[in-house]
Amino acid sequence: MQIGIILLLLSLGWFKYIHFVHDTLREIAKLVNLHYPIPYQEVVLPLAISFYTLQAISYLADIYYGKQKAERHFGYFSVYFAFFPQLVAGPIERARKLLPQFKVEQGFHIENITYGMKRIAWGFFKKTIIADRLAPIVSSVYDSPDPTGSQIVLATILFSIQLYADFSAVSDIAIGSARMLGIKLTENFNQPHFSVSIGDFWNRWHITFSLWLRDYIFIPLCKGKKKRSDIYVAIIITFLVSGIWHGAGWNFVLWGLIHGIYRVFGDATKSSREKMASFIRLDRHPMIQRWWKIMITFWLVCFSRVFFRSDSGEQGLEHAQLFLSLSSWNPVELLHAFDMFSIVELVIFVFFYVVAHIFYYLERKNRSIWEWLSHRSVYVRLAVYIFIVASVVIFGVSGQEFIYGEF
Repeated sequence: MQIGIILLLLSLGWFKYIHFVHDTLREIAKLVNLHYPIPYQEVVLPLAISFYTLQAISYLADIYYGKQKAERHFGYFSVYFAFFPQLVAGPIERARKLLPQFKVEQGFHIENITYGMKRIAWGFFKKTIIADRLAPIVSSVYDSPDPTGSQIVLATILFSIQLYADFSAVSDIAIGSARMLGIKLTENFNQPHFSVSIGDFWNRWHITFSLWLRDYIFIPLCKGKKKRSDIYVAIIITFLVSGIWHGAGWNFVLWGLIHGIYRVFGDATKSSREKMASFIRLDRHPMIQRWWKIMITFWLVCFSRVFFRSDSGEQGLEHAQLFLSLSSWNPVELLHAFDMFSIVELVIFVFFYVVAHIFYYLERKNRSIWEWLSHRSVYVRLAVYIFIVASVVIFGVSGQEFIYGEF
């Protein structure tokens, strides 16, 4: 197992991080007045290398620990690693879930076809109407040499919306495409922007990756450890791995470190925060307390995404200073920042963003919006489906690649 994992990591490291290592060594050499002789070399990143590397590592580890038997059939083995719906951007599946499904003859079931088409249509709705409409607006701020603090604040909030719409969309399309083939993939998102803590956020965001980090990084690091300080170190390391996996840049390292600090701080202060909530009697108003937690968590997530969206660690620190400046949160200045929208674009975005949240509300109340719709009259169902498709055709924009396709 160790040799296989080392080879996988070396391959991933060469293609994804060789430039990052060279650039870092080159900068260090400049600081100490040394010549760095290795020239820049163009390296083409293989399609989906990050995702199938994680699946391969989980496969080897599960076999080693007796959780999965080695697959002797080359065809099933190959399909597991190259299953096209989730190859580029996940969900990151385990062999023990996918392989048994591949070994069962899948017939034609109209329920699978209709469900898959609904999920695909909903994915294109979020991608083309929300994510791709926000992308150029966010880029206009983050690519600007001199953005205002209020523009950074608004652009970062919009980027959080864009990132969720974009990434959950590609998961919807993957899940829908697989279901049409009779294969059930793992849900990858559960309305993460309604999380009440950072821990809750990571239970809802990129769920399959969070579980992968827990099972193959965090738990092995914690094996035999009982001291809380040792567990905190394991948390920090786990989130640093998450940051490094997301991209070869110090901005991603800082992003991962920030989330690690969030988790450690949240755990260390949990008791104190509960006592404070009881002292000010906030716990007597559970609805207010819940929404307060949601707003704080969303703010913390947005702050970390300043680094995620920035092009470098240095730029991330500059943008973070603007984000944290009190003047950047001046309501008047924030209103002025909306000038980045045209009136038409703003109306379209607000309308469809509200529509999406109506869907999310119904989903929170009924677990599955599609199951809820299946119990409505045929006229209601048709109206909803026609609205989704017509909205994509009329108001959808294209030309933006999926963000997580870069990772």
